[in-house]
Amino acid sequence: MKTNIGKALVTSTLIASMAIGTTAYASLDLVSASKSVYADNVAFTDLSGYSWAEDAINSMASQGILNGVGNGMFAPKSNVTRQEFAAMAIRAFGGENKVHELAVQMSEKAEAEGGSLSSLSDVIEAYGENNWSNETMVATQAFPDIAQLWSCRLSDWKQDATRAEMAFILMTIAEDLGDETFNITDGINTVIGDFSTVSASQFASSITKAYSNGILVGMDNQGNYKPNNLSTRAEAAVIMQRLVDPSKREEVKVDLTQPDVEGSEGLSPLPDGSNIGVYTQAVYPKEGDIINGVKVTRDPVTGVLGYGNGQKGGIYLGIQEKNADGSYSTIEVGTVACEKYDGMVMGDTYIQRYDYVYWGVEWAKIDQYAMSRLPQASASTVGAKADINGDIIAAGDTTTPAFWECRYDSVGGFYQWYKMFNN
Repeated sequence: MKTNIGKALVTSTLIASMAIGTTAYASLDLVSASKSVYADNVAFTDLSGYSWAEDAINSMASQGILNGVGNGMFAPKSNVTRQEFAAMAIRAFGGENKVHELAVQMSEKAEAEGGSLSSLSDVIEAYGENNWSNETMVATQAFPDIAQLWSCRLSDWKQDATRAEMAFILMTIAEDLGDETFNITDGINTVIGDFSTVSASQFASSITKAYSNGILVGMDNQGNYKPNNLSTRAEAAVIMQRLVDPSKREEVKVDLTQPDVEGSEGLSPLPDGSNIGVYTQAVYPKEGDIINGVKVTRDPVTGVLGYGNGQKGGIYLGIQEKNADGSYSTIEVGTVACEKYDGMVMGDTYIQRYDYVYWGVEWAKIDQYAMSRLPQASASTVGAKADINGDIIAAGDTTTPAFWECRYDSVGGFYQWYKMFNN
């Protein structure tokens, strides 16, 4: 079915190409030209077999978010490039002229400040005035995270966009230009079939945001995101429609009653993925989780996660970790902590002090904090004992575990605080 979309874009590049007798359709880059004139009552003629995307293609084209490639064609099966997708995303939030507006702003900033920024004159000198994406490249400098990756290098921007890169481009621009807050759904890792691959991506946060909000979702019945796959221009149109029209988004259901890993029922990853094991993708307890009826907290001074200052109760015990040889072992007191999570490489043995269980890096933090609070060891403090925080235990208190005791070293002739551990 051919649908009248009201306005079909005829780019300035297309006009120039016609003037010199070339074939405009030779380059799909025409899809996102920033400077455009419009011809009314033109429908795309190559959407046969794309009924699932036809509404999105026509709707987004009529709003000036995406364009055809000339001669009434949309080229729905062609892969979408980074530059095309970025131009679409910018227009989705700022209108059809937003690319041009940002390009002018960033060009003026480049000329005023210099540095690593490129102006329009810079990219025109490098790639010629007929390169449609000159303005798009300059405009994307308004988003530092994007510019850091691809700057204004045309060779990078012309590459087909992977689905991971699409999520990154989309979420970065959406969160900067839009008013909507895109949260990550608790337990989304249980929905994404290839979450271990997704979490290893440098764009994991963007992917989980896009997935949680039903904008870029799974590609099969298992919910696999396939971050390294490419997408067609038809798929890009559908994604853009979901972005601008929440009623078109996919419903993403999460069942938090299902355990993520043995020993951590109902837990879900932090938005930045910092409580997911790098090697095993095991999900570790995070701040706010209820474990055995007790809320997990993070000590405001040491930053240690647990039931108070330290892993009291052993909240990590029972989680499966992957060893260097590929085998798995269950976290127990005395086992080597081989994972990396919570922003730190563990690489130490789980130890127990009274009813507290920690791994080495955590204990170093607690130790450092406590030692900074202990009073100067002297004759007057000999025999005094202190708790895990370094606070002196009151005389007659038999319930507070003692971690330090002040003693006199008769051999060295000095007073010192000694650790008291019951393993």
